[in-house]
Amino acid sequence: MHQPKIYSASEWKLKPSDFHPHALQVVKTLQDAGYQAFIVGGGVRDQLVDLHPKDFDIATNATPEQVKSLFNHCLLIGRRFRLAHVHFKRHIIEVATFRRDHSHASDESEACHKDGIITRDNVYGSLEEDAIRRDFSVNALYYNPVDNSIHDFTEGINDFKLKQIRLIGEPEARFKEDPVRILRAIRIASKLGFSIEPSTEQAIAKALPFLEQMPGARLFDEYTKLFLHGHAVLNYQNLNQHQAFIVLFPATKTYLESPEFEKWVGLALANTDSRYREQKGINPAFLLSVFLWQAVLQAKQELIKTGQPQGLAFQHAVSTTLSSQLQRMAMPKRFSANIREIWSLQHILESRRPKMVEKILVHPRFRAAYDFLHLRGQVGEVPTALVDWWETLQKVEQDQKIQMIRSLKKPKKK
Repeated sequence: MHQPKIYSASEWKLKPSDFHPHALQVVKTLQDAGYQAFIVGGGVRDQLVDLHPKDFDIATNATPEQVKSLFNHCLLIGRRFRLAHVHFKRHIIEVATFRRDHSHASDESEACHKDGIITRDNVYGSLEEDAIRRDFSVNALYYNPVDNSIHDFTEGINDFKLKQIRLIGEPEARFKEDPVRILRAIRIASKLGFSIEPSTEQAIAKALPFLEQMPGARLFDEYTKLFLHGHAVLNYQNLNQHQAFIVLFPATKTYLESPEFEKWVGLALANTDSRYREQKGINPAFLLSVFLWQAVLQAKQELIKTGQPQGLAFQHAVSTTLSSQLQRMAMPKRFSANIREIWSLQHILESRRPKMVEKILVHPRFRAAYDFLHLRGQVGEVPTALVDWWETLQKVEQDQKIQMIRSLKKPKKK
């Protein structure tokens, strides 16, 4: 048995009041009932670098049923592994029972493997077992707000001092168990401003083929975390450095390293990060439409060479590009529909036919389509005068809008 190193959280300027009062209440209630209970994971990790997280998870040796018996408003969720959600008025605290590594399962119903990849992970364990089965050492720090201490089984505090992300255990095996850890390592490193520890980094290249086998829904979930939470530029750079972006978006293979694509994507990513900082809404479909646009244009040109009319070639290119991407990354239908609309509306924005202009202004996807057109103008794909016209149209009063639209109409021949 490994004995944890126990640190005073005050050494890291950490105190109970830094954490959400509901999380503190849940820990205290569990401890008062005789159970072990700690705040763990990202909530502790981010506090240590002063990022002020909003969500805090609790780990305990109480079973989900025992947790439920202590709280009036508690729901048990999950089929693979039962979790307790303790509900407050506007907040939910997630409580998980300590787990152990899947390799300790007593039978195939507890843990199953496919080529070494975890398919189930629902075996209860001890505090130590819970710590060593976690992914990265910086995620395996257990904070006890009652005595303001940090319990460290995996040298996580030392990795904080070194500012590095390190897998717990043998890197190649841990990545093979769950290849999505590749994306998590890159994302957490970008978020904290840390490097990836050398042996962990070296194992990424060998594990990339396994990432291609992951369920598309998990990859889409990681896409949102990578690109929609304020670190899109840095995550894109780091994904490319480790050859992982192309795994998420295989259609970008032929143009990924072109200067034109770098500029195109760079502008979109910087704008997305800016919107996040300004607390503006971000449509997950927008960056997807940016990443795949060049693939649509390439497919369109290939179809035109076969004799297809431009309009039909474009529609076929849109469908084949989306279909190919969905084979790698599943996404809700509303987002794939949004992408299709953003692309298809470009023709209307470019042609500026009067009747269509009036209709597109009230289209629910108009703003996203205009932003996409604006981006195209920035890289020289469409004239800036066209972008300026649409920008002006959105700003003027209604009577001026009417005049601008009427001015598009060609005079009738006498």
